[in-house]
Amino acid sequence: MRIQWSLRLVIAEVHGDGMYTIRWSKETLASITPVFKSCCENDGLEFEQYGFGEEDLEPDIGGPLDIEQPIKITTRPLSPKNQDDRIRMVFRLTSNDTLPDVNGESLEAYHEHLSNNLFFPFTAEHRPEHGHAEQIKVIGLGDPAEEPVLDEDYGIICEARFERRVINAPLCELERVKYKTNRQLIDDFLYWFHW
Repeated sequence: MRIQWSLRLVIAEVHGDGMYTIRWSKETLASITPVFKSCCENDGLEFEQYGFGEEDLEPDIGGPLDIEQPIKITTRPLSPKNQDDRIRMVFRLTSNDTLPDVNGESLEAYHEHLSNNLFFPFTAEHRPEHGHAEQIKVIGLGDPAEEPVLDEDYGIICEARFERRVINAPLCELERVKYKTNRQLIDDFLYWFHW
């Protein structure tokens, strides 16, 4: 979204490369809508300060502010063919939003998504960090309220059958997942988890 402004600002810092860090004047801050603030947050920008090049700045000649306010945020629709968009759908984000960092809350949301969309049981190869690949049958993801199945180092831990016993295996150690839908869901998770 491109917005043309005539705003009042204060130069807070001068950089040697022709760039300036500015802070908005109180008058400008009072005139900015919540939509602009939301745009800044979505773009990962600080709301109260901004960087400008020398060619973008002009002396203040006084008079009223001329601010073209955005009325709404228009985002492109999410595409199920785009991996980043599929992950945004997991977190109920828009195409303007960045993917969230891996933490307890985001792992919980992803766990819920996978629990609701993976088809169990399915076979896969489990390749531990220091070991040989073994054929396993994944039977579920477990309940985070009852056992530790979420880990910021290993991601989501699944339950699987291997040689007549139930084992725990991180999704990030699975390969050759059967069923196209399951494979895409796990590939998307791994892409986000290692991002």
